[in-house]
Amino acid sequence: MKLKILVVAAMLMGCSIMSSAQLVNDSTELIEPGVMYIEPLFEYPVAPEEITSFTDKCNWLAENFWNPLDLKSKDAVDQTKLNHAFYVYASTCQYAAKEKVTASLDKLMKNLQKNPMLLYQMTKAAEETVYGPRAEFWIDELYARILSSALTNKKFPKSKRDRYEQQLKQLENSLFGKVPASFDFVRPNGDKAQYFPMNTPTIIIFGDPDCDECRMGKLKMQSNVQFNKAVTDGKINVLFIIPDPDSGWESKVTDFPKTWTVGASDTVSDIYDIRNVPEIYVVDASGKVVNKHIGAVSAMSSALSLIQ
Repeated sequence: MKLKILVVAAMLMGCSIMSSAQLVNDSTELIEPGVMYIEPLFEYPVAPEEITSFTDKCNWLAENFWNPLDLKSKDAVDQTKLNHAFYVYASTCQYAAKEKVTASLDKLMKNLQKNPMLLYQMTKAAEETVYGPRAEFWIDELYARILSSALTNKKFPKSKRDRYEQQLKQLENSLFGKVPASFDFVRPNGDKAQYFPMNTPTIIIFGDPDCDECRMGKLKMQSNVQFNKAVTDGKINVLFIIPDPDSGWESKVTDFPKTWTVGASDTVSDIYDIRNVPEIYVVDASGKVVNKHIGAVSAMSSALSLIQ
């Protein structure tokens, strides 16, 4: 983690970047016990000194980062090194202009279409660094764009295609600004119901009543006077949905607020991007996702801002 931050900072400040071998040769004191230093896959580009603004530096790096990589080579590259390179690239993309990131990503994926091996490896690197459980940050739009491009390649590994197609389906259904699909669920009394946009800002919590973080989030929401008034007045809806429920879930939600809609669904995890428990979405009155991957406090603040 520390090396990654140092690398990104060096690129932005226009400093030269030493490899792990140079670090060892030049000063063994810089090596910390238990820390793995990775030899870069290629020499990471550095923003020119004449570019002074932070955003412009990130824009330049987004556009030029992959230039040193030989995209025509048919040989597989070291996956760990490629993961590190993608992390550094994605770190700068978080602060670059969206159009610059889109253009650089489209150029990269176009160039990879003739190199299925590296295309698959790049997809794995993106999954590891901006989507998977070990990712330090998630960038859903970036990853969805990579999947969309990679899966058009007929030589993309068939054994991996189903999983990536499922990820893309879930992401495209729940990106910021999208209206996610309706889904069926069952209430604790056995009645069948369906979620669909209800012209009211809505917080959807995909959780588990046995989850400590879910219980803590519920308590925070119940103790917020302003938020509870908005829910009671019908200005904000709250749905607590248990994905893929175990039997007996009904007895575990008896203490949930009566103003909430509580239920369970054995199909919603196939439709929505649910990587966390709890996974919280905030949907505006038009049904569009305005926030996700957030905690209870941020969700309340986001929902309240929609009615002010």
